Amino acid sequence: MIKKPIGYMLTLLIIVTLSLLGCSSTPSSSDPTSSSEQSEVKPKEKNELRVALSVSPPSLDMVKTSTTVALQVGWHIFEPLVTLDKDYKPTPMLSKSFEVSKDGKEITFTLREGITFHNGKALGVEDVIASLNRWKELSPNGKTGLANATISSKDNDKIIITLDKPSGTLLTSLAFPQQGAMIMPKEVIEAATEEGVKEYIGTGPFKFVEWKQDQYIHLEKYSDYQALTEPASGLGGKKEAMVDRIYFHTVPDAATRVAGLQSGEYDFADELPFDNYEQLKGDPNLVTVVSKPQKYVGMIFNKKKGLFANVTARQAVNAALDHEMIMMGISGNPDFFRLDHSLMFVEQPWHSVAGKEKYNQKNPELAKKLLAEAGYNGEPVTIITTKDYDYIYKSSIMVKDQLEKIGVKVNFEIYDWPTMVSKRSDEAKWNIFFTGFPTYTNPVQTLYLDSRNKWPGWYNNPEMDALLDELRHTVTFDEQKAVFEKIQTLFWEDLPIVKIGDLHGLAAHRNYVKGYQYFMDAPFWNVSVQ
Repeated sequence: MIKKPIGYMLTLLIIVTLSLLGCSSTPSSSDPTSSSEQSEVKPKEKNELRVALSVSPPSLDMVKTSTTVALQVGWHIFEPLVTLDKDYKPTPMLSKSFEVSKDGKEITFTLREGITFHNGKALGVEDVIASLNRWKELSPNGKTGLANATISSKDNDKIIITLDKPSGTLLTSLAFPQQGAMIMPKEVIEAATEEGVKEYIGTGPFKFVEWKQDQYIHLEKYSDYQALTEPASGLGGKKEAMVDRIYFHTVPDAATRVAGLQSGEYDFADELPFDNYEQLKGDPNLVTVVSKPQKYVGMIFNKKKGLFANVTARQAVNAALDHEMIMMGISGNPDFFRLDHSLMFVEQPWHSVAGKEKYNQKNPELAKKLLAEAGYNGEPVTIITTKDYDYIYKSSIMVKDQLEKIGVKVNFEIYDWPTMVSKRSDEAKWNIFFTGFPTYTNPVQTLYLDSRNKWPGWYNNPEMDALLDELRHTVTFDEQKAVFEKIQTLFWEDLPIVKIGDLHGLAAHRNYVKGYQYFMDAPFWNVSVQ
């Protein structure tokens, strides 16, 4: 139970700490500027939705980037063969049906008729084959899910995936939107460079029009979109563009997002500060949205170079942390977080108690003992962070304070989000960073667990890789769950990251925005402006 006085004291502590850190001499590429300095604000037109996001995506080539913001924009443009219903189960999207063979080694998709890309080209089997092969080549889930698989066609409307071993996870991996198996024209894929595709052309309800870097991304209703007739469910069923245009504005400063939302400059704003919850909830012109489950907060160790290549040092940090204090420091309100150790959310059948005893230990004496065993001799530990995501910045501050209390010297570096993403790819630049992990539909999608993904942090444990492969090729859920128990047990022993806790999101929209429903993130099909 959280006592109110602790919350009040922590809020004061954070305010003081933020003030001090704001004056620190650590590197920062730039401070966020107001939207009036950044964005070219045009008079709002009828039937137009303006969305304020905290960061700009590095690309809209969803296969190439795992950033959440790329998904927030990109899934309006691109669609997969199968997607997820409200129960996180695979359901047809560009396929009208799918069938799994009795031995589990072959999946046949029958394509829907009358589907066209935004350039007018009819969807064909050659486009799907090219797209799936690219997903297999570039996406971590594709590399592992389609390893040793062949992709072929039949009768001009059927796609056949043939596997060397049965798979109990491929369908949910194909449906998972982040770095997802999005279908594009074959010609666009063939023209792609190392940086990604040159054109953003999909089959979704909105088409790409314009991107003014660090200002906005403009999408427009695709008039020839062929919606499913089934009721909307999760990401599946009927999807309809109910506005003519969407503008995704890049607005890094949280106060500017709040002010723009309240003034009507923006119709929807995401990543809003929890401190503004009561203010927003009391505004009769707004509807607040608590996004749950949204993400869990993770502290990622550099396991390739430096102190935390030593598992004992990672265990020392884990022993020291007070997760409740960190999550309260992030949100200031217990309504926006929950303490939970599992890699899969409580709402999912995967949720497991394995490793619970190693979570939220709050044992600084054990931490100091383990640090000594790890041979720590006072060298600086570099935490890289960003102010572009409030929860990342506050997580960094709270953990910095707790590490210093066990004798760790911390070098604290602040960057904008794109710079931080670039820095975290260089093992010489950092020891710890923070990020959020979304709702995965099966555990093998957890990028940082599999060494073959080479995800920043560079976890490399053959035992974990073997368990992930075992899970991929196990068909019944009860057997899969038993394997996942082993995965989560090993996770809390080896600590590729530390899961801090489940963090809900705060978004809000004007009260004339109708039909918005949070699912995995913020979809704006089936949303109208009245």
